[in-house]
Amino acid sequence: MITANEAAASRPESRVTPSAGDGVGRPHGGRAPLAPVANYAFQDYGSETRHFHVYPYDKTADPRNLRHVPHRHDFYQVIWLREGSGELECDLRRARFRADSLFFFAPGRMHSWRHEVATRGVMAGITPEYFNVDANHPGLLGRMTFLHDLDMPMLPMEGRDARDMDELFQRMLEEASRAEAGRDDIVRALMTIVLAKARRHLLCGQADDASKSGVAPENHSRPLAQRFRVALEQNFPRLLKVSDYAALLQVSRSHLNEDLRRHTGRTASDHIHDRLLLEAKRLLVYSSFTVSEIAYQLQFQDPSYFGRFFRQRAGESPGAFRAREQALLLTG
Repeated sequence: MITANEAAASRPESRVTPSAGDGVGRPHGGRAPLAPVANYAFQDYGSETRHFHVYPYDKTADPRNLRHVPHRHDFYQVIWLREGSGELECDLRRARFRADSLFFFAPGRMHSWRHEVATRGVMAGITPEYFNVDANHPGLLGRMTFLHDLDMPMLPMEGRDARDMDELFQRMLEEASRAEAGRDDIVRALMTIVLAKARRHLLCGQADDASKSGVAPENHSRPLAQRFRVALEQNFPRLLKVSDYAALLQVSRSHLNEDLRRHTGRTASDHIHDRLLLEAKRLLVYSSFTVSEIAYQLQFQDPSYFGRFFRQRAGESPGAFRAREQALLLTG
């Protein structure tokens, strides 16, 4: 994933055409300048542990981390706000938030906050390695597709659910402050409960919606699809060919596409293209790179092809999209 600490691919000396069937240009190696996007690294939070940190939300762990500035993290962040209200912007979408809400940001998701009422809560950060996540063993985070997929990564709660969540985060905050044997395992267990409860809450809501509409709820038993999603996030934008992911997951291209189509309704190419479009939008709005520089960062070796790719999927040119969205940011 592109971050402010990760260099991008350089311009090629000659044009390379897209590979047939994958729809994107082939990687071309090399390096380019750092992306001017605010990226908050796990180390910025001064954690004494290798894979997690837990802090009161109203206390800034590092003064360089400004919540009102659009930014992203290189780790998973889960926040419980017991008090407060305002507006959250995430990947070009905005929504109001209130007290008793859970928020979850996967690595790379651009977001910023506008607090209108003083907030109180707990902020936790975890690295993927904390749950031993990889393409072969996606584990807990592989089952938590909502961490990446929800348009607005927040979950308001009420009553007993809110009280239970508040208790879990308070216990996590207390346990994280103890330099005693078993601390890491206990914090991991509490975070597992938090995420599992969030998943249950969302699935129950989806089941209710399906019952009202008469449409069968989605089948969430999809191990290959989960492994593909983890692999895509871990290897983007280095790997952009379906054949690369099929080889990585040790299945054929046809089997991978068939499984993804059955469980998600989309092919591997569709998912890769969606991820490319999302990253293109992030860089167009939140960075000062030119359209051509963004094209090369995303492994398109021909900026004109990137323009056609973007227009086909977004309905307008990259330049027009950037001008419109940045104007909205300035007026918002």
